[in-house]
Parts: sequence; structure tokens; C-alpha cells
Amino acid sequence: MPVAYFDGACEPRNPGGVGTYGFVIYGNEGNVVHEDYGIACEPSPNCTNNVAEYTGLIRALEWLLGNGFGGSRITVRGDSQLVIRQLMGVYSVRAEHLRPLHDRALELLKNFSAELEWVPRERNARADELSKRAYIEYLDKHPELVEAFSRYFATEKQLALLRGLGIEPYKYISKMEANRLIRKLLKS
Repeated sequence: MPVAYFDGACEPRNPGGVGTYGFVIYGNEGNVVHEDYGIACEPSPNCTNNVAEYTGLIRALEWLLGNGFGGSRITVRGDSQLVIRQLMGVYSVRAEHLRPLHDRALELLKNFSAELEWVPRERNARADELSKRAYIEYLDKHPELVEAFSRYFATEKQLALLRGLGIEPYKYISKMEANRLIRKLLKS
């Protein structure tokens, strides 16, 4: 039974940053069948982490459907409680800009016997890495955005602290993400 992991991010600020996604499809033996990443949305007020998360899920389901997995039992895992719980009907969709994405995901899920599972971020590492790769590649190609977003990037002090804690920060890491990592590392 294939297992699809999806992730999305909106960095260096949410909303209004660069929305990116990543997904990984694992086969029955735990081998990687396919992985991909890309841009979910470009900087705008409606570009959010949730848009990016939904886009990662949709791209994974589209890939599965387009590659002969329609009608299969699948497991879908993501670290977005909002997306997973909205699709399970536990949460309602209140943000109008998410409704078309939610509807598209539900439409695609009808093609599978799918089990949806929320997983902690740590268990979604590869999809997260792919999403970050999309973010870095996008900003590398858009130096005007690097300048525009520079005030949201981690400070030299944050970068030094992360390195001192044994973490090599990724390029263009935001202040918010740096703070999250620092707090997490100092607690453990």
C-alpha cells in the first residue's frame, strides 16, 4: 500500500511569503517511488502555509492517480492538523481561499481508499526538506525578493546560536523558524 507524505510552507513570512510544497510517495517496501516539490503560490496576501499544505497534498494525489494508483488503498500523512482534520470533517473550512483546494483534495481522494493521518513534523522530514528546497531555489532565482524579504530572515545572532546548538540553518531561514528551532533545541 503506497504511503504519501506531503508538506507545505509559506516563508519567510506567513501570510505573504513564498508558498512551497513537497511530497514523497513510498512503496510497499518503504522505498521511495516518487518525490517532487514546487511553488504553491507566489507572494500575495492569500499565499499562506495552509494553501501550500493543500497544494502538496493535491500534487501527491494527482501523481498517484496519474501513475496507476487509482482505486488503490493508500495512506496519506501530513503534519498539518488543519488540512487533515478539515478533510476528515472534524474542522470546517472557514477561509474562503482554502475552499477550492479543500474541494479539489476531496474530489481526488474519492479515487482511492484513503486513510488520512496527522504526523508530527519530525516524521515528515523528507517532504519538509523538499518544500525548503523549492523555497531556496525560488529565492535564488528572485534576488529582488531576497532584498524585499531581508528583514524577515534570521539574524546573525540566531544563525550563530543555531550553529552552536549543532544545526546548520538552511539558506533564507526566517526569524520565526529560527526561533522555533532554538526553543525546541533548548528544551531537549
